[in-house]
Amino acid sequence: MSRRYLALDEAESALNRGKSVEVFLGGFVYESEKCIRWASFVKSAAGVCGSLWEAFDQGSSDYIDIYTFDSPSGEYDEPTKILEAPSLEAAVRELGINNLNFVNQGIVQDEYAQHI
Repeated sequence: MSRRYLALDEAESALNRGKSVEVFLGGFVYESEKCIRWASFVKSAAGVCGSLWEAFDQGSSDYIDIYTFDSPSGEYDEPTKILEAPSLEAAVRELGINNLNFVNQGIVQDEYAQHI
């Protein structure tokens, strides 16, 4: 049986290999609409670039492509917040993320499927 979550050092290793890692942050309500939130991280010249994403919860058990959901901000391809930090740990802290269940890019959709 394989493990889904990456430990902090494994997530940092993935970033150092040019990969992206993500964390599903769950649901919230925006103007009476159900929404979801996740974060993505990539290696950058300054260390790590963290992006916070928000989208309307438009999925179903048959449709989990969160990357295509509409955003409350109006731009589905623009993160809600972007920051640069010297390390993954610092980026997570600056975004106020307590959930350190890092997954490889794309697996966040499986996290969403469990959420619904």
